[in-house]
Amino acid sequence: MKVLFINPNNYLAIGITNGIAILSTILKQKGHEVGLFDFTFIKPKEYIAPTAVNKRYSPTPYTLDDLVANDPVQSIAEAFKEKLREFKPDLIAVSVMTQHFDKITDLFREVKPPCKVIVGGVHATICPEDVFANDFVDFVCVGEGSGLLPELCDCLEKGLDYSKIKNLGFRKDGEIHINELRPFANLDEIPNLDWKLFDERHLFRPFMGKVYKGSFYVMSRGCPDRCTYCVNWSLREVQTKCGQYFRYQSPSTTARQLSFLKKECGTTWFKFGDDSLMLLSESYLEELAEHLKPLDIHFGCSIRPETVTKRKIEILKSMGCVAATIGIESGNEEIRKNVLNRRMTNEQIENAIFLLKEGGLRVSTFNMIGLPGERRENVFETIELNKKVKADETNAYIIYPHPHTEISRKYNIKFRGPDGRVVPYSKASSFALSQMPPEEVEGLLRAFNLYFKLPKEMWPIVKLVEKKGETPEQLSVALYDYIYSINK
Repeated sequence: MKVLFINPNNYLAIGITNGIAILSTILKQKGHEVGLFDFTFIKPKEYIAPTAVNKRYSPTPYTLDDLVANDPVQSIAEAFKEKLREFKPDLIAVSVMTQHFDKITDLFREVKPPCKVIVGGVHATICPEDVFANDFVDFVCVGEGSGLLPELCDCLEKGLDYSKIKNLGFRKDGEIHINELRPFANLDEIPNLDWKLFDERHLFRPFMGKVYKGSFYVMSRGCPDRCTYCVNWSLREVQTKCGQYFRYQSPSTTARQLSFLKKECGTTWFKFGDDSLMLLSESYLEELAEHLKPLDIHFGCSIRPETVTKRKIEILKSMGCVAATIGIESGNEEIRKNVLNRRMTNEQIENAIFLLKEGGLRVSTFNMIGLPGERRENVFETIELNKKVKADETNAYIIYPHPHTEISRKYNIKFRGPDGRVVPYSKASSFALSQMPPEEVEGLLRAFNLYFKLPKEMWPIVKLVEKKGETPEQLSVALYDYIYSINK
C-alpha cells in the first residue's frame, strides 16, 4: 500500500508530528510505502517576511524566515495536486486537531481525494461524528492508531473484511459504526521515530541566541490531572476501558529513541512535551539521567509547580535540562482552583520558580486570560505574579474551550460558529466567558508582555497598545525596541 499522511499545519508552525513519525516507521516495517503532504512550508501569497528582528527573543545567526526566503508562493490545492500526481496514494491518512480540521475540508472540496481517507488524531477521537459529517471520510481512528493502521492497510491491500478492526470507525449501509477500542499500546514497543519523513526545517530550534537542531519529543501519554480546560480528560473518557491512561516508557526506550534521532538527524535540543516531567519519581528520573548523560543533549520541559524539589532539579540538570515551563494560568488563586481545577497556591508557584531559577534553569510561564468570571484586575494579578517570580519569558493566551472539555460543557460552548466553521484561536475572545468585553480581552493579550516587562510607571503608555490600529502597533514596536536596548 502507498499511504500518504497529511499534516494540516499552519504556515511555519514548526515541530515534528510524532504520531505520524511513529506510524510511518510501523508501516514501513510492514512493507508499505509512506509519503507526507505537509502544509507547514507551503508559502501562501499573504505571507510577508518580517523587516526587523523580533525583539522579544535573543537574535540568532539566521531565522526560520531566512530558511524559507527562496520558497515559491503556492496554493495548498495546487501543491496537493502535484503530490497526488507524484505519489499516487492508495490511502490518505490525516492526523488532525480541531483547529485544523476545516483546512482538510476546504482542501478536499477543492481537490477530491482519489482514494479512501482515514482521519485520526485528537479531533477524530473526541468528535468522530463531526468528522463523519463529511462525505470524503471513509474511516475514523478513535484513539491510538499504531495497531489499527497496519491492520487496515493489510485488509485494504488484500481485499479483506475490515469491519472488526478495533479503534476503527466506518460507514456501512448508511450507518456509522465505531468499533470496540483496543488496549493501549506498550510504549516500550514503540519503534524509533521517522523524523526524516519531514522537511528538515522542522528541526530549526533557536535558544538563547544559538540555533540547534531538534523538535518535540514525548515519553509519556496521558495525564493524571483533570484541568477543566484540557482535552486530556475528554480523551480519557473515550478510552476509559483501554488501560492505565497516564503511562510512560522505560528510560532505556527514551535513550534508544533519542540516540537514534541524534544519529539520524543530528538533533541535540529537544522539547519534552510531557505534561509534567517532575510527576515522575526520583528513582525513575535518576535512571533516566544515567541513560541520557552520555548523549550530551539539551532539553526543555513542562513542570507542575507542586512537583518541584531541589533533588529533581539536580537530576534534570545532570541529564541536559536547560529550560522549564510552568503553567501559572491565572494569578488569582480562586479562579485557578475553582474555574480551572489547578489547585496549587501562589506560594507553591513562587517557591517552585525560585528553586528552578536558583538551579540555573531558564523559566517561562503559560498564562491564560478571558477566563470565566475574570475581571480586568484579575489579569493584572496574573501579570503581577509573573513579575514577582521574575519569569524569564511569559506566554499568554485567551482561553479556548476545546470540545468536550469541562469548561465547554459547563458553558454549553459550540466550537463551530454560525457559519459552520470551527472558531479559530484568533477569535477565542468571541466565546465571551469573562466579565470583560471581547475587545478588552484582545487588547490585554496584545499588551500582556509589555505590562510584564516594563515598570509600572510606564503602564499608562502600555495601555495605549491595547487599542487596535497602526499607531498602537508602532508604539508596541517602539516599546520592544526600548526593552531590547536596555537588556542587550
